[in-house]
This record gives sequence, C-alpha cells and structure tokens, in this order.
Amino acid sequence: MQNNTSIINKIIDWAKKEDEIKALILIGSLAGKGSIDELSDFDISVFATNLEKYAKDDSWFHNFEKVWVCEPCEFSRINKTYQTRLVIFKDGLQVDFALFDLDVLKDLTGRDELPVDYSLGYKVLLDKDGLTKNLKPPTFKCPEIPKPSKEEFELAIRIFFFEAFKQAKALVRNDLWHAKIRDWITKKYLLKMIEWNEKAKHGWDYNVGCAGKRMQSLVAEDTWEKLHKTFAHFDAQDSWKALTATIDIFSQIAKQTAKLLGYEYLEDVDQNITMFIKNLKKN
Repeated sequence: MQNNTSIINKIIDWAKKEDEIKALILIGSLAGKGSIDELSDFDISVFATNLEKYAKDDSWFHNFEKVWVCEPCEFSRINKTYQTRLVIFKDGLQVDFALFDLDVLKDLTGRDELPVDYSLGYKVLLDKDGLTKNLKPPTFKCPEIPKPSKEEFELAIRIFFFEAFKQAKALVRNDLWHAKIRDWITKKYLLKMIEWNEKAKHGWDYNVGCAGKRMQSLVAEDTWEKLHKTFAHFDAQDSWKALTATIDIFSQIAKQTAKLLGYEYLEDVDQNITMFIKNLKKN
C-alpha cells in the first residue's frame, strides 16, 4: 500500500498549493468499515471555487503519477451537473476525482442525513477554511431497503417474466447480444427479489450490502450454489440453460418471499410465460 499512501500525499500537497481548492474528502471503501484489498480504489471529492480550471484542462492529475487511462464522466448533484475524472495510474492504482463547487459542500453540511456515498464513510483529507466542521458523522450503513408494497412486489414479478419472455425470443432468433441485454435485466430483478427475501427472513434492518457485493456471505449456501447456473457463455444452448435456471430460482425465491410478506404470488404470470418459453425452446 506504499504507492497508495504516496499518491494521496501528492494529491494533498498539490491541493494545498491550489488557491481555488478548499477541501478534499475521501469516500468509498477506503473511508468506510467494509473489507478492502490491494485492488481498492480511492474516491476523492474535490471542492473548489473554480471548477472550469480543472474540468477543461486535465494536466493537473498527470503530475501525481504516470497515467494509464482516464475516463471523463459527469453526474448530477443538487440539480447541477458535475464532472468526474476516473483515473488509472501506473501499476493499476485507480483514483476517482469528483469535481464539486462549494454549493455541494454547503448542501452536505446542512443535511440531517448524508447521501449514501458519504454515509458509508468519509475522511476529510484537507479543509483549508473549516468548511467541513458541520458534516454529520457517517453511519457506515447502506440505506435501508424498505418492505415492498404489494404493487411494487407484483410489478417486480411482471417485469422479470416480461424480460425472460423477450430473452427467449432473442435466443430463438440467435440474437445473442440482445439476449444478454435482456438477461441482465432479469438478473437485476432476481437480485431485488433476493434482497427482499433475505430481509423478510432476517428483519428489514438486515444489511444485504450494495449492488450484490459480498453476496456469498449474505445468502443461504444453496441459493449461492444455484446462482452459479444462472450465467451463460455467449452461446445459445448455454444461454437457454441459464435462462431456465434463472426462472427456476426467481420463482422459488419469489414464492417464498410472497409467503413471508403475506402477498399472493402471481402464479398465472409465472405459469403462462414459463410454459411459453418451454414450448418456444422445443420448437
């Protein structure tokens, strides 16, 4: 981790000399309480009075270390669009820079609840004017996933089976790329159902992680084993097997979750689409 420490010190030293930069805050895994490893990257929020200086000219981060590649991105915060620079330096060290004006910092310090990326953990690396002193402490917890309403639960089932239907049609046409796109949507709703299931079993304050991270430690062993069959090669025959496995595990978990929540499972949706897909595969 020596290179990591070195580059952070370089960034802090550089920011100290830049009059426009008022604060640096580290967020992400290296500022939280979750597990980290040698591949963990740095997420640094840069708060400045003149964003254009750093958004229009990327020479500044080339001073820290040799750059392998940079991906410029943008995202929205407090109804404004801000720039980011996702940089991979020599030896694969990644630093993601988010460029903010002081309005964002003012918004953060005025909040009763921090946004999730700060709530999961942050460390102030530099604060020239004491602007971060009123930041609420992080909770180090992912946002709670509330119990779904009956309507939300049923919608998830409908979307899953609709996308499974579209994936099957793509496979019949040997349209493998489009099938993969549909497959990923079914996986998103499978993940949602797994999260609801685990919370329904353990309580709605049960931590299911974020975006499927560390899933193996959160779900039952048999569930984890079944998930191995739900991903396929770029191959029609293998994709059919994975689609069948995905439908089977979704159906099983959704039925169990419906029972735990006291909802009716949409058996007709399941049966109609599943039978159509089976017949489509035969033909």
